[in-house]
Amino acid sequence: MPHRVLVVDDEPRVLASMARCLRLAGFQVESADSGKVALTLCEEHSFDVVVLDFIMPEIDGVVLLARIRRIQPLTRAVVLSGQIDDSIGEREVAKKLRDAVEADRYLNKPVSAAELVQTINNLLSEEPATDWRETAKKMVTGKSASIKSAMKAASDLKKHRKK
Repeated sequence: MPHRVLVVDDEPRVLASMARCLRLAGFQVESADSGKVALTLCEEHSFDVVVLDFIMPEIDGVVLLARIRRIQPLTRAVVLSGQIDDSIGEREVAKKLRDAVEADRYLNKPVSAAELVQTINNLLSEEPATDWRETAKKMVTGKSASIKSAMKAASDLKKHRKK
């Protein structure tokens, strides 16, 4: 059975392109053009990997991932951004984002089809970073991915970019 991947991006051409390349690579793909649609899909289906854009209207990618983690805590996540560069300040903020939502990988846009497929295949071949027992314990104690900390980290990054 092919691995299930959810692709989320508000740019229609980018979304269609990523979905097409992942289907050609043998993945079963669902796509969403907004965070709201993505959340609905996550409530209806399980996914092995979610690939999502960092900057989107309504619900940005970081907050969306924190919400997805509450629904599907073991889903692997690849966050795409054309905004995160290699400056030291942005790397520090990006680390806060990773810590806030436990994203498995960050890729800078534009990303090639080969790089995206390779990243997902690598993720799926690795042991999960999160043990399901530990995740269940975090969910029961209310210490799973914090939407509040995700929103703070995303806000910090946006402030950093304005400087």
